[in-house]
Amino acid sequence: MSAINTVQKYFPKVEEVFDAEENATIEVTRRDEATSKRRAHGECAMAIASKRVFEADGVIVSLSKAFVVKGKKAYRYDLPENVSREVISFDRGSGFSPGTYQLKVPAHALGKAKSPGKHPRENSKRGSRAKNQHHMTQGIRTVLGSKEIS
Repeated sequence: MSAINTVQKYFPKVEEVFDAEENATIEVTRRDEATSKRRAHGECAMAIASKRVFEADGVIVSLSKAFVVKGKKAYRYDLPENVSREVISFDRGSGFSPGTYQLKVPAHALGKAKSPGKHPRENSKRGSRAKNQHHMTQGIRTVLGSKEIS
């Protein structure tokens, strides 16, 4: 699913999605956490704090991306690992620790394919690869773009 389609599920009037051009610093306060909702992309503590800092119409926060909506435009950011961990902790009921966090410029530009890379064991001389094990993190918000989003 494309970024524009994902954003339009929450903000139908958005016409364009751009990559952020610089990192942003967001301060999440106790008040942000107190007025937030768990497992809600647009109403978690990070989304509320980001909306306040950017003076935005809305913010969508997933586990790895954030979209800041201003009028008919949305700006895409990457979430660093420390923010992703706080989002998971928050969704599971442990709260979102007040503090200063960063939203990062996306590592990959919109519309550009990521380089496929090689699996570390593909060049191994052992001959056999470990079976891929898939773990699904539970008790957190749905993945952006999934069919479960209403």
